[in-house]
Amino acid sequence: MKILERRVMSVVVLMIGALLLYFYQHEKLNGYLKEKFHIYVLIGGLAAMVMAVFSILTAGLEGDCGHDHGDDEGDCDAHDHDHGSDMNPFVALMIVALPMFFSLSWTTHGISAARQDALSEKDVSSADFTFNDLPPFTLETLEKSTSKAPDGAFMLNIFELFFTAGDTVQEKVINGLYVETEAKLRNEPNRNPDGNRMRLFRLMMTCCAADAQAVPMTIEFEGETPDIGHNSWVRVAGIMSYERQDGVVYPMLKVKRIEEIPVPEGEWSEGLMK
Repeated sequence: MKILERRVMSVVVLMIGALLLYFYQHEKLNGYLKEKFHIYVLIGGLAAMVMAVFSILTAGLEGDCGHDHGDDEGDCDAHDHDHGSDMNPFVALMIVALPMFFSLSWTTHGISAARQDALSEKDVSSADFTFNDLPPFTLETLEKSTSKAPDGAFMLNIFELFFTAGDTVQEKVINGLYVETEAKLRNEPNRNPDGNRMRLFRLMMTCCAADAQAVPMTIEFEGETPDIGHNSWVRVAGIMSYERQDGVVYPMLKVKRIEEIPVPEGEWSEGLMK
């Protein structure tokens, strides 16, 4: 019976290791952890697998229990030493297996629309983020490092545009430029006096999905806002500008063209991102 218990408990560890290795090789992991932390998932999975396999192979071997029996002969069983587990191994197996099965079967591997709305409706200042010193930024640097769309728009992601706000050097270069970016679209919940604004956003992780923050940018239309679904992915081009309110600098794009696009490769429809 002890051998069976050991092997069943080893299977529990084996399942945990297999789950970690499954996520390591799957693109879903990008939605939960930043890439620099993926190696720890691999190490943990391999360690669990090695321990489980070793335990299964040695389950039938008896070793020294480590107790001093004095001059008496006999093993631990003869001295009524209890080395058993407090938990039935099959119960432990079910505690691990059932949640694992239902989680893999039913989870959408994404951040809910309600959570995205709660994150993306907040106004955020680029000053709230800290970065290491960056090299000098000039229009020449931008020209050399950035591709352009067929109509001449600089193709920049929303993070690059957002973090120019509040940096006087970058603002001077970017302000008035024709740029293109891709992001998710929602209504503008805060600074929208004339009702002709919407908001772009993407979610950004520092280490894992639990600390995700929405990086937003207001876009302004000359006329009515387009009839595009909430949280749809869009490609937008327009003229960059900035507005200041209560000591905070907000980037804003004055839209020249906008189109709905499929979910970009590597992005999850529910908002998880690399």
